[in-house]
Amino acid sequence: MSDRMGIYSGSNIKRTARFFGTAALFAAPLFALLGIAGILGLGSFGGTAPVEILRSAPAGSPVELANSVHGDAVWGQPAVDLSAVACEASSSDGARTEDLTVGATDGLTEADDAQGTGTWIRLATTTTTLDGVSLVTCSGGGLELVGVSVDPGDGKRGTPGAPFLVFAAFLVVLGLVLRRVTSPQER
Repeated sequence: MSDRMGIYSGSNIKRTARFFGTAALFAAPLFALLGIAGILGLGSFGGTAPVEILRSAPAGSPVELANSVHGDAVWGQPAVDLSAVACEASSSDGARTEDLTVGATDGLTEADDAQGTGTWIRLATTTTTLDGVSLVTCSGGGLELVGVSVDPGDGKRGTPGAPFLVFAAFLVVLGLVLRRVTSPQER
C-alpha cells in the first residue's frame, strides 16, 4: 500500500505525533513555572485575598449578596452574641426564603475589612446550599451592621502547585517519547 492514502496515512500520523511531542516539550516549562508559583504562593496563586466587605446595611435590613463562585460570607458588627442572631436568605421577589446556620463553620471567625471599616464577626455563609437567593437579612444579638463578602473559606484556599509540577514532568516524558518514536530512521 502507498504511504499517500490520505489524511490517515502513516507519514501524516507520524508527523502529527512528532508535532504533539514538540508542543509537549514547549509546554512543560510553562506548567513547571505555574507549579513553582503555586508552591511559593506567588501572584494569583497567593492563597485567599483579604476579606473585603462589598455591601452593608443596618441590622434587620436586606443586604444584596455578591453571588460569587466561592459563595458569600455574611458578617456583622460590633462583636455580637451569635446564639441570639438569626439570618435569612431570600430571593429578590421574596418567593423563596431559607434560614442560614449562624456561626462560623470553618476557619475565620472574624476578619478586618480590607477597606478599613473595622473588624467584622462572621455570621454565616451561603456557600453550600443556596441557589436563587440574592438577599440576606440578619438581626438580633446586639447586631448593628450586616455586610457581605466573597466567602474566604477557612482563610487558606489551596494552591495547585504540585499538580502543575506533576503535569510538567508528564509532558516532558510524553514529549521525549513521542520525539524518539517518530524520529527519522536511518536505513
